[in-house]
Amino acid sequence: MSDPMRAMAEASLFPLEGALEAPGLADTVTVERDAYGIPRITASSLDDLWFAQGFVTAGERLFQLELALRLATGRLSEVFSELTYPDDVFMRTIGLNRAGAKHVGDWNDTDHAMHARFRAGVQAWIDQTAAKPIEYQLLDLEPAIPDDPAPYAAAIALLAWNLSSNWDAELLRAELDDRIHHATTDLLLPASSRGGIGSNNWAVAGSRTKSGKPLLAGDPHLLVTQPGTWLELHLRAPGYDARGVALPFLPGIILGATPHHAWAATNVTGDSQDLFEERLNDDETAARFRDEWEPLRIHEEPIVVRGDAEPRMLTVRETRHGPILTHGIGGVSQTVYRPIERTYALRWTGHDATLRPSLTLEAAQATDADAFRAAVLQIACPGQNFVYADVDGTIAYQCTGRFPVRATGDGTRPVPGWDGEHEWIGWIPDDELPHEADPARGWLATANNDIQPAEYPHLIGADFHRPARHDRIVDLVVERDDHDVASMVAMQTDTVSRTVDAVLPALLKLHPGDDDQAEVLDRLARWNGDLAPGSHEAAIYELWLSAIMRRFVGERIGDELFMAYIGFREIFVGETLPAMLAHSTDRVDPSALRDALQEAIEEAEGRTWGEIHALVLAHPLARIPGLDTLFTAATIALGGDESTISQGAMDPLRGHRPAVIPSWRAVWDLGDLEASVGVVPSGVSGNPASPHWADQSPLFAAGRVRPAGFETAAAAALMLRPAQVPSSRDA
Repeated sequence: MSDPMRAMAEASLFPLEGALEAPGLADTVTVERDAYGIPRITASSLDDLWFAQGFVTAGERLFQLELALRLATGRLSEVFSELTYPDDVFMRTIGLNRAGAKHVGDWNDTDHAMHARFRAGVQAWIDQTAAKPIEYQLLDLEPAIPDDPAPYAAAIALLAWNLSSNWDAELLRAELDDRIHHATTDLLLPASSRGGIGSNNWAVAGSRTKSGKPLLAGDPHLLVTQPGTWLELHLRAPGYDARGVALPFLPGIILGATPHHAWAATNVTGDSQDLFEERLNDDETAARFRDEWEPLRIHEEPIVVRGDAEPRMLTVRETRHGPILTHGIGGVSQTVYRPIERTYALRWTGHDATLRPSLTLEAAQATDADAFRAAVLQIACPGQNFVYADVDGTIAYQCTGRFPVRATGDGTRPVPGWDGEHEWIGWIPDDELPHEADPARGWLATANNDIQPAEYPHLIGADFHRPARHDRIVDLVVERDDHDVASMVAMQTDTVSRTVDAVLPALLKLHPGDDDQAEVLDRLARWNGDLAPGSHEAAIYELWLSAIMRRFVGERIGDELFMAYIGFREIFVGETLPAMLAHSTDRVDPSALRDALQEAIEEAEGRTWGEIHALVLAHPLARIPGLDTLFTAATIALGGDESTISQGAMDPLRGHRPAVIPSWRAVWDLGDLEASVGVVPSGVSGNPASPHWADQSPLFAAGRVRPAGFETAAAAALMLRPAQVPSSRDA
């Protein structure tokens, strides 16, 4: 980093020590930091706690917060001009800005009070900061954080959107049906499988631990970002004591622990989205529904593009089912858009409701598993699988979310919107969502797998992740009855793929094309299926799979649809390819497999999987020439893939670079909370000049963790004081 750049970044560093005046506080707040800069905020009231959290969040993550609000409301182009205009068009079309405004109307008094104090803290830091964060200086901008809660609610809706993806599978199935045979579509994109973002969590009862008390582990899998998605905090005030991770736009701890209990969540991947194909009248002002033409709702969305003299007006049309989509998406971390040829309207639970800010308060204040269950069952979208454990020895599981009951259909393909036969007619009742407490087997685990019990009377979804990660977790849990924190961490960093067992034996039946291929096949036959970063066999295996996928799918469906299909690599590798190989030469040409193997051998060139599958933690501005060094936090040789507990799903649009990773790892020891541990991929700070910008990256790279107890030693302390009221003598 050049000295002028470092000085620019250093000028806006949030202080770790000393004292600051924070107008808006009623009493003094202490912000202590441990060796990794994780703040412990202690306040004398909840009002001051939320204010101080907003103040600290703005000090560490102001630009990240603003980007989240802009992305959710379709306002990125005010900053990045033409570069992000397609993103703004898409966001305004799906209407997260409109959803956010609606959701705020459903907030209760506690929600509004909590969030208002949080926003006041954000603004208090902006008002007194000595220098703008470096991003604002480089982009010649002023911070523009609204006091309106609606954009924040839109950011919650964006979180729900990212964890709700099902419409894209429906759309792709319909497009593949038009391109290839329906049965082939079902081979390429079978139901009961989904790619994309996921997570792991599990709880082990005292009957399986050394201490006789539960252990709980969680590692939410999210898109690679720098700074990371989460801000880790410990928040304390009368009536609230929670440690874990928070989002930059919400007060409170959303995942974590209290001195009484701990919780973690994974995405249910239930079906909360349906595409309805609409019939419009000749002038496209109304949609047919049964025997009537219903006028479309029209939203005029002005999009300000930096450099344009006037806003660009986007017209969004909406039927009774939701907004009419104009573009499909592809990719994983790098989104590509393609026009949609048919008229599809999107029905989505998240348009109706998501989650309220007070969830973080109620989840932490729960006194037992039933109270915790009641708190999290208020979540409408995104549906989450919660595991819970407490110091009394209870472990519990609860599926949450609002999932539609359909008059007909299973939600896997678009349905007619005009006949009235596929409408949503209600929701699965909360008390009938899957749940469990203290099972005799002594463990609970979810990993985005199908959580619907046998003979379940409802349909939560037909598209779930493959069970490979869940099954590997179970394998490791039941191996022993003396689990401790170390064994939980070892599980979280495990890179053995159960999918290898389903795929590789069939591939090894291939007759090699030459001696080099024969040697490689022999090495793969002796390989243990561990996708470790130092493995050359893992590199060849993964490159071979990608080459096969391009040959057998990409060349058949064309580049545009393949850009959409690549996000479903988990399905291709885990289900489609084994099915194809089972049919031998009926569906698989051996010469094409040999060509793909040769390509993999040449591309690997003696490299390890971690060298090819390198995780790059880079800020969005790292794309600007000359700023890559400043804004790249770390490059890590990463193992695993989408099928391993240690998540490493790729975006094929960017080679084999990881796109989805564990955004946070935590293990909570309910027998001794001070033995609890955690780690994030980079660090607490969003400022590249901070010592805590990427100080956890070496730990993350090595599969290690750091203390996450409630009484970690303070390495620094900052006092936040109320504004001084002038006395009459000073007047």
